[in-house]
This record gives sequence, structure tokens and C-alpha cells, in this order.
Amino acid sequence: MLLFKPEDCLILVVDDVRQNLQVIGEILEMAGYEATFAPSGQQALSRVKTAHPDLILLDLMMPEMSGLEVCEILKNDPKFSEIPIIFLTASNEVDNLLQAFKKGANDYITKPFRSEEILVRIEAQLTNQKLKKKLEEKNQELEAEIEVRRRTEEALQQAIELANAANRAKSNFLANMSHELRTPLNAILGFTQLLTHSSNLTQEQKNHLSIIHRSGDHLLKLINDILDLSKEDEGEINLTEFILKDMLVELEEMFGLKLREKGLKLEILVENRVPLTIESDRIKLRQILINLLSNAIKFTFSGGIKLRVNAILDPEKTWLSFEITDTGIGMTSEDLSKLFQPFLQTETGLVNLEGTGLGLVICRKYVRLLGGDITVSSEPDVGTTFKFQIVVNPVESTDSSPGQNWSPRVRAIAPNQPLYRILVADDEATNREVLTTMLSSVGFDVKEATNGQEALEIYHSFEPHLIWMDVRMSILDGCEAAQQIKATCQKSIPTIIAVTSSVFEEDKASILSAGYDDFLIKPIRESKVFEKISKHLGVSYIYEEMTSILSDHLRSRETQWKNLIKLPTSVICDLEYATLALDDERLNRLVSEIPSECGELAQIIRDCLENFDYHTILEAIKSAKAERFANSHFSSEWMMQITQAVYTADLNEIKQLIAQIAPENQELAAQLEYYLAHLDYQNILRAISEIEETPPPN
Repeated sequence: MLLFKPEDCLILVVDDVRQNLQVIGEILEMAGYEATFAPSGQQALSRVKTAHPDLILLDLMMPEMSGLEVCEILKNDPKFSEIPIIFLTASNEVDNLLQAFKKGANDYITKPFRSEEILVRIEAQLTNQKLKKKLEEKNQELEAEIEVRRRTEEALQQAIELANAANRAKSNFLANMSHELRTPLNAILGFTQLLTHSSNLTQEQKNHLSIIHRSGDHLLKLINDILDLSKEDEGEINLTEFILKDMLVELEEMFGLKLREKGLKLEILVENRVPLTIESDRIKLRQILINLLSNAIKFTFSGGIKLRVNAILDPEKTWLSFEITDTGIGMTSEDLSKLFQPFLQTETGLVNLEGTGLGLVICRKYVRLLGGDITVSSEPDVGTTFKFQIVVNPVESTDSSPGQNWSPRVRAIAPNQPLYRILVADDEATNREVLTTMLSSVGFDVKEATNGQEALEIYHSFEPHLIWMDVRMSILDGCEAAQQIKATCQKSIPTIIAVTSSVFEEDKASILSAGYDDFLIKPIRESKVFEKISKHLGVSYIYEEMTSILSDHLRSRETQWKNLIKLPTSVICDLEYATLALDDERLNRLVSEIPSECGELAQIIRDCLENFDYHTILEAIKSAKAERFANSHFSSEWMMQITQAVYTADLNEIKQLIAQIAPENQELAAQLEYYLAHLDYQNILRAISEIEETPPPN
């Protein structure tokens, strides 16, 4: 198969014998080639410049200008040097042929001419020329690709350098931010802990104090989340102790609004054998669960999602097993085969046009980093189940969770113990005051130092058993002061505990290597302070009774929430709408209209608003509605009819069906009419599903 069309090729024939021109012209014409002619070397050069032939048949021996001269001129001209030249020569001109090839000739044809030979040699040269051009084009493309890759690699290297510089700047910024934010937060949370010991607070003051403390905890959690994300490295494991239940509650709250929007339910089941507190990489486990739950919610349109957590107690390891099951659209076997491939989406994912295709890849990578693996099973139109296991270390107890205030408070040092001397060194007056008040109130002998140099001086005269030493201080920082104290102590070596704002693991390691015996991260927890002292000095305490005012307060709040059921259905629905919309202005207006016979309900809702606790309001509304309609039960036929009417948006049919139940349950009818007035079909379906799930009274 030819790589060219003869009719597209122009051949220049150069010969001083006209008969030869005629013979060759006829051969070329019969083969389909286009031909042009020149009877001399000079005319050939002119014809090349005007006609730009694809190939030249050139007589070797001609008067005035020989073929060798023509060949040499053309091959030395870059514009024409690539044109193939086939010499026409007599068989006795072998020596001249050698010269011709030296001048750049590509081939030769001997006289007398044979048409087959002429055509074969022409075809060979034109084919070679086409192949040569294709090769040159490919080389140019390759060179262009190499250049693009080189530039891309240079740009990538520059981006990496910029990213590294930005990462260093980020780390420095976060380290400073951690210190700057935690220092005032330490004072806020520290003094609220001290104030809770006061016995002459009114109930309103206790409520306000609780709000301050919860808000401070909320801020601390936000700071920790930001720092956790910033220090995250996909290839490293950062083990921390945390309460698993708190994480699960946090996830439930995180997805609550999305679940309510879609009318779905999330059920979290935790087996009794699961440890309360575990040591693992909290950030990675949280991200795994977020990715899997997000997928489940995204592809589920009715029913719900279940998250089951179980523990597998092995003699050598403790495994946590997680199972996320949904009633979604499911996946085909083809979808499952590419589920964990980067940047590939399933057919359902492509239909929804969401995501990058990396979520599940990251999940599997994180699960494997945590010592386990992940599996998936699915059936189209039925649902999907993801299962994964990770290795964890159970922890006996912890008070590291910001919301844990349930441990008994220390009232005093137990009798028959030495008078322990404690030095508090911090250049922030509020930080010193918090610790000093906390320690002296239970019986410790406490002195303060405002910087590292002063701590050194007081140490020699005071000889404390334990030193609380801030890491960052003026004049002499905590690390240098700790090293000098350890180097110069004459008697027993004191315990030195660092008080730091840094949560980075590398900083903790450097703190311990600098001479500290332990560390405590700001903002400090009262229970943690006394726990550290007991750990290092063996101090025993007398604790307050656990008949906490807080418990009474919680019971009172639960009672007040029950007053929601006294409100009209329209008001409850208004409260629900405003809460879902996070409309504080509307909520405050509705709360101001709550009648006085509802007790302190209005104040409790205001407390939640001040603490951004919308979840508690929604849960209370849900409970009130469930209680109000607990005895409501309707025929499956009515359920099917109203469901069908909602799906077809048949307003008249919906109104008629609501009117049917009004005599039996005016409250439910009022609620459905309220939703219908707002064209809120989703909440109509949700309200119906809640009733449908309520069994008839026995």
C-alpha cells in the first residue's frame, strides 16, 4: 500500500535529450504522476524554484552544467536539500556515479530505461521521503512533549518549593496562633472552673457560668480541629487518646441537618464491649467515617443509614470494627470493581456529578495505615455496606475531652501527708492566678515566678517539690530554666511540668528532652492538674460528694423541655423551621412569645442559642412531636394515599386527606396543614413516616 498518491506528486525530469524526456514523461503519465521538464541544468535550477517538485530525475552528463553541478547546488541549498534526486546515467559512468552519491544523490537509473525500474525507484524514494517526513513530525512532537514535560517539572518543582515555604509559614503561624488563643482561653476556662466551687451562686448565675464554660469548650474544640487538620500528614500516624462516643456524637450532629433535609435517619449502635476511651489517630478515623457517611447519605433517598461499632478483643490486639449500611441505590459489580481506584467514579457518582473520586481511596489508605482493611458489598436498588477494622489501644480512663466535667472535684489534700511546696512560673498574670488559686485552695504551699530567671532564684530558697513551668517566658524561657534547675539542684530533684500551648507532637518531644518530666496543654483542666500532681508526688485527695448541682440542673432542664408540648402545633413548627434555618432573629421573636405557664422553657432555649446549640433544640422538638402524636395511628391505605398525593404534588388531594384525620387528631392535621401551606412536602413525608413507625396502642 502506497503512503502517497501519484497524482499528488510532481516529478521534475532533467535531460538534454528530448527523446528521453518524452519517454520518461509517458511512463510517468501512465503511472498517474504529474511531470514537468527541463532540458538543461540551468533551466532545472529555475524550475525547481518555481515548481517545488517532490522528486527530480536528473541526467548525469549534460553540456554547460552537468547533473553533478545541479545536484551539488540543490543539496547545498536548505530550501531544496531534502528533494530526492535520482540520476539518469549510462552503464559506463560508474566513476561519475560515485561522485554523484558524494554530492547527495539518492539513487540512479541506468540507460536504456525500463519503465518498471523507473517506477519502482521513484516509489521507493517517495516512500522514503514520506516516512522521513513522518519521522521528523514525530520527532518534533516528541521534542514538544519533552519540552512541555520539562516545563511542567520545573513548574511542579517551583510549586513544591512554594508549598514547602507555605507549609513552614503555616506551621509558624499555627504555633503562634495556638499560643495566642490558648492563653486567654486558659484564663476563661480556669476561672469558670474555680467559680463552680462557689456555694452562693444563684441558679441564673450557674446557668450563665455553664454557658460561658460550654462556649469556651466549643471554642477550644474549634481550635483543636483547625490544628489537627493543619498538622495532618497522610503518611504518618498521630496517636492521641480520645473518647470514641464524643466523636460519634459529633458526627451525628454534623450530618443532622443533611439527614433532616433528605428525611433520612442515622442510627448509631455501639456494643457494650467497645472501650469508652481509645488511643488511635483521631483525625484519620474521623475522616474515614466522614467520607463513608457522606457517601451513604449522598446516595440514599429513602430509609436510612446504620453505623455499628463493635470490639474484637484479641489477646495481643484490640480491634474496632465499623459497619456502615445504607438503604441507597446500591452498586453494580462493575461499579465495585473500580470503587477504590483514584479519580474514577462509579456510574452513580457520574450521574450525581459530585466528588473527585478520591474519597474512598483515602479511606482505604487511612484504614491500612491504622492496621486494618476495608471491604464493601452492595446490591443495586437495595443498598451498600462498608466494613472496616482498625487496631486501637484501649485506655482505662481519660479526662482529655473538653466536655467531661463529671469527675469528682478535689476539696482538699488528704490528712497525714507532707506540706507540698509548688512553684508556678508563668509570665501571664491570669495564668498564674488560675493555678495558684486552684492549688492553694486545697492546701498546697504555692509561690509564683513571673519569668524563668525569677523561677531559678525562688527555686533555691523555696525548694519546691514540683514546678509548673510555662514554656514561653520572657528573660529566660522555660526550657532553659528547667535545664539549669536540674543541673544545679543540690538535694532531691524537683518534678518540672511544662505548661504549653503547643499541641504538635514534635514540640512535645522537644519539651520532654529539654528537662521537663511531663507537660500539660493549655487551657488547663482542674482535674488534670491534680491528676498530674498525684502521679508525680503520690498526693491523695479528699473529694466532694457527687451530688452535683449540675445533675439537679440537668434534671430541671429535662423537665422544662417537656413544656414544649404545651405550645400550639404552629409554634412548634415555626420553632423547627427557624432552628433548621439557623434564623436567630426569628427564634428570639418566637421565644419571646412563649407563655409564662411554660416555666423556664424560654430561658433554656435562649441558653441554647447563646451557645449555638441548635441540635438540642431540634431534638427537644422531635421528642415533643413524638409525644404529642404517640397515640396517632392511621390505616395503611390512608398512608399510601397521602404519600402518593405528595409525590404527585396533588394539593387538593392532600387537603382532603388531611381533612379526613382532623376529627381524630386536630394537632397532626394542623401540623400537616402548616407544612402544606409552605409547600414543604419533605416535612409532610417525614411527619407521616414518624406516625407510621408508631405502633397502635395495646
